[in-house]
Amino acid sequence: MFRLAAFCVALGLAATPALADSLTFEPTHTSVVFQYAHFGLSHPSGKIMGATGTLILDDKDLSRSTVDITLDMRTLTTALPDFDALLKGADYFDIARFPTATFKSTKVELTGETTANVSGDLTIHGVSRSEVLAVTFNKKAFNPALFKTGYGFSATAHLSRKAFGLGHFEPIVGDEIDLIIDAEAY
Repeated sequence: MFRLAAFCVALGLAATPALADSLTFEPTHTSVVFQYAHFGLSHPSGKIMGATGTLILDDKDLSRSTVDITLDMRTLTTALPDFDALLKGADYFDIARFPTATFKSTKVELTGETTANVSGDLTIHGVSRSEVLAVTFNKKAFNPALFKTGYGFSATAHLSRKAFGLGHFEPIVGDEIDLIIDAEAY
């Protein structure tokens, strides 16, 4: 119970009157960076922006909080237009058929005063799998540009490309993908 109370205080929710706050992800400050091994020589990365969705923070029981987020796969970029076209094409993400990726939480397990494991259903390339995000609460602060109070979070996850039907060109491209997620919600 102490950990739950401490996490609520850390989130600044103890002072909020509402039972649950419904927050919206801010798309220009919410991103997913992905990294993969290339021949084991390097770890190139790409980025996906354009997130939409909601975060429900339950201040009475944070384990009942929920995340529902959608990523616009058309925003995927590596800063290399030809490579972006390959990744967006039928051999990889096939964004003509699967223009979005989604994550819907199923469980929030507090692991520290400002950390949690958030389990949920991740859908990429038309394949849904249960995955776990290791989430860190960064800060609650007033954003003077938006005239709103925002919440900042970072998260990491490790995924198998093959598990989502994206195992092409292995071993040139390693199976494990690292995700680095940063999000602001208001």
